[in-house]
Amino acid sequence: WLVTRLFDSLVDEYLAPILADTETDLDDVLLPIIRRGVKIIIWVMSVIMALDNAGYDITTVLAGLGVGGLALALAAQDSAKNIFGVFTIFTDTPFKLGERIKAGGYDGTVMEIGLRSTKIKTLEGRTVIIPNAEFSDGAVENISSEPARKVVLNLGLTYDMNDNQIEKAMQILRDIAVENEEDIQKNPSIGFNAFGDFALNVVFVYYIKKGSDILGTQTKMNLEILKRFNKGKIELAFPTQT
Repeated sequence: WLVTRLFDSLVDEYLAPILADTETDLDDVLLPIIRRGVKIIIWVMSVIMALDNAGYDITTVLAGLGVGGLALALAAQDSAKNIFGVFTIFTDTPFKLGERIKAGGYDGTVMEIGLRSTKIKTLEGRTVIIPNAEFSDGAVENISSEPARKVVLNLGLTYDMNDNQIEKAMQILRDIAVENEEDIQKNPSIGFNAFGDFALNVVFVYYIKKGSDILGTQTKMNLEILKRFNKGKIELAFPTQT
């Protein structure tokens, strides 16, 4: 116990401050794993030394541990897969701490990467523990790595709109895009692309920049479109039946 406390003190005093200054998250992830692994080794060595001092034949004990270890290894295959999974995370780097991912049917932010499992906080605020084997055997979608969020907006105009009004609608969309270049990328795609069953379809494709408020940007854009369409007497269609 005293040795493990001394080891913790040395890590906190010398190693942790050095890792805190690094630019990558890898050291921050490895530190808890290394700390835990060294503690296990210290406790195992302490038990062996205690048995030796108590007069037990260490060779016999180790031989017995070897047989028991084989049985334990067979029973711990899932744990071995999880440990292999954490090395997959370190080598392939599918995600980092603080990034949003989709894995194992869950969508959330990575909070902690451990030797056996990874903790994520879902969009609902719940903490989910995912075995690391999921990351070596299954697919992982890193949402935070996307350079921009694509938004496709289909605006259906009524069939009594003429060509000038359709062109006016597209110009309104261009103006709104230019005015919001702080949050969206330049040169969005805007066009009159379809004669629908109930509407003349104008498509507006734009990309929200990484780091911008996605929902806030969409809300701002949609409200501005609605406001200017109403002011310009450009009518949006809705499905009708006769």
